[in-house]
Amino acid sequence: PSNLLLNANCDLKICDFGLARPTAENEFMTEYVVTRWYRAPELLLNSSDYTAAIDVWSEGCIFMELMNRKPLFPGKDHVNQMRLLIE
Repeated sequence: PSNLLLNANCDLKICDFGLARPTAENEFMTEYVVTRWYRAPELLLNSSDYTAAIDVWSEGCIFMELMNRKPLFPGKDHVNQMRLLIE
């Protein structure tokens, strides 16, 4: 992934801030975010009410990709992505 920052201490940070903004209670959030392979299940199910937990999901997928040297859930489309997640 090209949107990663890694320092000498191996601290990993996701650095794509294209959709970044402050959050507030009951504020509308963008529905289509994150590359499909790293998208949390709630986003695949079109939830517009989500938290920072979606970032944790993405970080986990990226971490496993770094460890295994291959994507964890390389879905070809929306339906295939859901199938990979529930297998």
